[in-house]
Amino acid sequence: MINLRSDTVTQPSQEMRSFIAKAPVGDDAYGEDKSVNRLQDYCKELFCVEDALFVTSGMLSNRLAILSQTSPGDEVVLDYNYHINFFDSAAAASVCNVLLNNRFTEDGILTVEEVDKALNSKPRYHYFSQLKLVSIENTINGWVGKIFPFEQIKRLRRYTHEKGMAFHLDGARLFNAHIETGIALSDYADQVDTLSVCFSKGLCAPFGSVIMGRKEIIEKARKFRMWLGSGVHQIGFQAAAALYAIEHNISSLKKDHELTQVLKYRLQSVFDLTLHPNSGDTNMIQFSLEKCMINSDKFIELCEERGVQFFSWLPGIIRAVIHNGVSEKDIHQAADIIQDVVHKYSKKEVG
Repeated sequence: MINLRSDTVTQPSQEMRSFIAKAPVGDDAYGEDKSVNRLQDYCKELFCVEDALFVTSGMLSNRLAILSQTSPGDEVVLDYNYHINFFDSAAAASVCNVLLNNRFTEDGILTVEEVDKALNSKPRYHYFSQLKLVSIENTINGWVGKIFPFEQIKRLRRYTHEKGMAFHLDGARLFNAHIETGIALSDYADQVDTLSVCFSKGLCAPFGSVIMGRKEIIEKARKFRMWLGSGVHQIGFQAAAALYAIEHNISSLKKDHELTQVLKYRLQSVFDLTLHPNSGDTNMIQFSLEKCMINSDKFIELCEERGVQFFSWLPGIIRAVIHNGVSEKDIHQAADIIQDVVHKYSKKEVG
C-alpha cells in the first residue's frame, strides 16, 4: 500500500531503531534522562535559543506555547486554516481558556495589517479580552505546505514587540521550509518568542516535538506540561529517536519535495482534476474533485482498493503528502491509479 495520507505515517529506519535500543535513560520528571537532556541541549545549540523542552506532540507544544504566554480570556490571533484552529480549537477553548481571533486571509499569510485589524476591531479596556499572542505556521498545512515568507515574519516580529504581544511559530514542518529556502533554523527562532518543531513527520521519528524559547517561558511550559499529565519518566528512548532524526534526516526532505514535483507534473495532465496552486511548494499536493462525478469518500475507497491511500481534507478536496519511504516508482503508480479512477468514474454518478 502506498500511503500518502500524511508524513506522520513515516517509519523509523533500522539505524534509528538501533540508536534507540542503545539510548541511556533516566527519570525525566527529575531531569535525569540523559537522552532527553542531550536532545534538548542539541536543539538549544541548533536553534540558538535559551531553553528547549521535549514534549509528546505538536498539539501539546502549541498548547504549552499558549498557556505560557497568555491568561484566561486573552485572545490569540491566527489564520483560520492554521492547525491550532483547524484541528485544535476545542483545546484552545477548553484547556487554554483563550479566544481564537481567526483571520480569513486571502493566501494564508497573516500580515501585520491583519493583526492590527484584529487588535482594533473592538474595545480593549483592561477588563475586556486582550490580544496577547500572535501565532503563525510554517509550512502552512492548510495552504498545501506553503512557506511563510521570512520578510513577513520579520515584520510581525517588529510589530508584536512594539505592541507588547508574544509571537509563536508553529513549526511542525519548519524543516521543510528550512531545506527549501536555506534560511537557518536559528534565524527563524530569532524572530519569535516561542517555536515548536515536530520530529514525527518528515524526519521519521515515532514520537515527539520540542518547544523552545526564553528560559522563563519554557519554565512555565514545563509546569503546564506536568499539569496536563505529561510528566514522563524513562522517555529517553523516544528522545533518542528524535535526536537521530534531527541529526540525520533533515537533508532527505529535499527528495520529498522533488518527488512532490513529479506527482504535480503527472496530475496536471488529469483533465478532471483541479490542482491547488500551492501544490508542490514543499511536500504536499491538494486537488479538487469538483469536476468529477464522484465524492471524496468514494474516490479514496476506490484508490485504496487499487493500492494508494489519500486524506480527505474537506468534502471534495483530496490531500497527498510525500514523505520518506515513498519512491519515484510509487509516485508514478499513484498517479496512474488517480488517473484510472477519475477517467472511469468521473463521467457517471458514483454514490
